[in-house]
Amino acid sequence: MRVRRFVATNMQEAMERIKSELGNEAVILHTRYFKEGGFLGLFRKKYVEVTAAVDNNVYDDLATVKEETSADLAPQNREIVSDLAAMRKMMQEMSFLLGNLGEPKFPKIGQTLYHRLIKQEIDNNIAQKIVKLTIDEYSRTPLQTKEELNKIFLANLLKPIQKIRYEPAPAKQGKPRILTFIGPTGVGKTTTIAKLAAISAVMEKKKVALITVDTYRIAAVEQLKTIGDIMNVPVKVVFNPENLQECLQDMLDFDVIYIDTAGRSHKNETQVNELKEYLGSAHSDDIFLVLASTSKYQDFLDILETYQDVNITSLIFTKLDETSNYGSIYNLVYKKKHPISYFANGQNIPDDIEIAEPIKLVQMLMKE
Repeated sequence: MRVRRFVATNMQEAMERIKSELGNEAVILHTRYFKEGGFLGLFRKKYVEVTAAVDNNVYDDLATVKEETSADLAPQNREIVSDLAAMRKMMQEMSFLLGNLGEPKFPKIGQTLYHRLIKQEIDNNIAQKIVKLTIDEYSRTPLQTKEELNKIFLANLLKPIQKIRYEPAPAKQGKPRILTFIGPTGVGKTTTIAKLAAISAVMEKKKVALITVDTYRIAAVEQLKTIGDIMNVPVKVVFNPENLQECLQDMLDFDVIYIDTAGRSHKNETQVNELKEYLGSAHSDDIFLVLASTSKYQDFLDILETYQDVNITSLIFTKLDETSNYGSIYNLVYKKKHPISYFANGQNIPDDIEIAEPIKLVQMLMKE
């Protein structure tokens, strides 16, 4: 496969160059918009970078045809070929303008909205649906301003996910709330627990206990113990599901118990089954699946499929400070209807965590 990167001032120019160099069989792999140049940040020009590819056989055939056309044809035939090429180019340009090259048929203002969503990696079908709704509503509004357009756009992004909210399990009279955190390695489960435990213990003045079953990583145990010492809350380390049951029985006078689990690869069936044994012993009120916002949408789907037998209460997305792309999160909520409870966006305890309101996700998507 031959892969090329093209930089142009607009999408039409990029498409013309792709067709000229790679032919009509080329496929678009990635599109990115950016700004460059200017003086002191002013008057910066907008560019589009398109990565395209074509099968080597197709490219070789195209090169051969071009070579034969220029070298082997008689002068009068070359003129005919040139006219045909010009006609073909004109037809291709018309096809592009009509939206037949993979682009949806939107007016210019709709194309702008569409590209914003695609840049955020929102699913193509979802993006087209939202833009169509927005353009239809905007065309009927008497006040056609940019502010009104953005208002309608935001509302249409928000509506499909607005009611998908995390509802904490009701408190049990005389018993602690047991909150368990699961997820892949390296997503920040322990730090997330520390933030929430600090809010419960320090700000809400609740009686808090921490339990870790992550005996695979010494650093994780030490981190939780250090956090416990700072907040003056007990930290217990358990080594098997039976030990976990005993530990929970000894903590019945606490308000909230946070359980930290070892990071588990969703591809390792043995580790996942071991985790499920711990979950069976915990009898959790809420089970939070912690995911890194830097992951791909397909990774999210694979992880959810692994834990499909687990009664996941909600999702927590960490590392929002490490990305500016939130489309995969939106796709997941839109399609799978899993509520999000918290967004974590840094390492500071307890500051860098917030309740994940649907409007917050939409605002992050719309941020330019």
